[in-house]
Amino acid sequence: MGALHSLYHLNRLKRRLFWSKSKLDALRQKKLSLLLNYCYEHIQYYKEQFKKIGAEPGDFKTPEDLASFPILDKETLRDRLEEFIDPQADRTDWVRYSSSGSTGIPLELWYHPAERQRMAFTMTREFLYHGLKPWHRMANITEPRHFSPKNQWYHRLGVMDEKFLSIFDETGINLNRLRLIDPHLLIGFPSILILIGREMTLQDSPPLRPRWLSTIAEVLTSDYRRILTEQWGVEPIDIYGANEVGHVAFQCSQRNGYHINVDSVHIEIMVGDKPAKVGERGEIVATNFDLRVMPIIQYRVGDIAQKLEGNCTCGCQFPVLGNIAGRSDGFVAGANGKLYSALELSLLLHPIQGIQHYRLIQEKQGHVRVEWVPKDHDSSPENEIRLLLRKHLGEDATIEINRVAEIRRARSGKILSVVSNLPHPFR
Repeated sequence: MGALHSLYHLNRLKRRLFWSKSKLDALRQKKLSLLLNYCYEHIQYYKEQFKKIGAEPGDFKTPEDLASFPILDKETLRDRLEEFIDPQADRTDWVRYSSSGSTGIPLELWYHPAERQRMAFTMTREFLYHGLKPWHRMANITEPRHFSPKNQWYHRLGVMDEKFLSIFDETGINLNRLRLIDPHLLIGFPSILILIGREMTLQDSPPLRPRWLSTIAEVLTSDYRRILTEQWGVEPIDIYGANEVGHVAFQCSQRNGYHINVDSVHIEIMVGDKPAKVGERGEIVATNFDLRVMPIIQYRVGDIAQKLEGNCTCGCQFPVLGNIAGRSDGFVAGANGKLYSALELSLLLHPIQGIQHYRLIQEKQGHVRVEWVPKDHDSSPENEIRLLLRKHLGEDATIEINRVAEIRRARSGKILSVVSNLPHPFR
C-alpha cells in the first residue's frame, strides 16, 4: 500500500468513529453480504455449515442474524485448518502466523499482508483518537514474533517509528532501553509493565512518564489499573483483541467500557446458544468482515463480557462492550459449586505480604492448588492464603499450597495467575 493510499485509508478509518448508526449499519450489511457469499462459494467448512442449517447467504440480512449460524471453536479451527482456505487460492504472498497457545490450543493462522496491515491500521486509529501524532516516540514490549519490519514509507520519513522490546528480556534491561527511548506511548502486557514499573520504583533515577500507557493481551483488572497508574503516572488505556479476529475493541478517554470496532468485526454475546440481553454476561463470539484467506465467522474467542446500553459521552459512535472478565475458563468453582471470577480470587492474594508471584490452579470442584514464589527467605503466608480462599470458596474447600522457586510463563510470555481445567461454566 503506497503512502498516499495509506494516509487516505487511515483517515477514512478515523472518520468512521463518528459515523451515524445508519451509515455504519449500511457498511456492515454490505461487508456481511460480501463475506458470506465468498465463504459460500469458496470455503469448504462454511459450505457445510450453510447446508447443515439449510440456509444461504441471502438469509442473513444483518450481522445480528449470525446468532443462528453455527459457532466455531478453537479445536475445529485447529483440526480442520485446510477447510478454511480456498483450495484454488494463490498462496504466494501469504503470511503464516501461530497463535500463542496460552489457552492450551495453539493455532496456525494464515493472512494476506494487506489483511495484517488493515489490522495494524485499526490499532493505529485507536491511538490517533487519543491524540497520538506521527512524530511521537512509541515503545512496544511484546513477543519477538510481533516485531514489525521497518520497511514502510513512513519509517523512511522518520514518523510512526515504533521500537520493539522483548518480553523475554530481563526487566532491568528493558527498563534501561525504555529510558533511552523515553516513549510518548508505551504498550505492553499489564503484568510486564507492572514488573518494569516495580523495578523503576526501586531505582534512584527519576521515573519514566509516558504520555500514554496502553495495555494489551492480558485482562486489565481494576487492581492492575491502580498499580500501573501509580507506577507510571498515567492511567492505562486498554485494548482488547484476539489473533484470530484482530483488534476487537478499545477504551476511549472515559474508560467506561470498550468501543467495538464495528466497521471490521461483529461481536455477539452468547449465553449457551442464545444472544445475551443488554447488560447480561456471556461469551464473546466474533466475526471478522474483512478476512478472506482464513475467514472467521461466529468464532468463540474464549472471553466473557457484556454489551452496554447507550452511547459514550466521548463522541465515538461505536457501541460499547463492558466488564471483560478474562478467559472464559477463568472461573473457579467453590466447594458448593458456586462460581467465582478467577480475577476476583486472584486479587485476594495481592495484599498478602511475602508473595512475589503466584498462580491458582483448579482441576476439580472445591480443590485449588496455589503455587507461590516468596519475596524473601522468611516469607510464610500459607495460613493467610488458606484462610482467605476458604472464606470465599467454602470451609470444605481443599486448599493445597506449594512454595516454588519460579512460576513459568505461558508460551505467549503471559503471566497467568489462574488456570482452571474445569468444564466450561457457560456451555
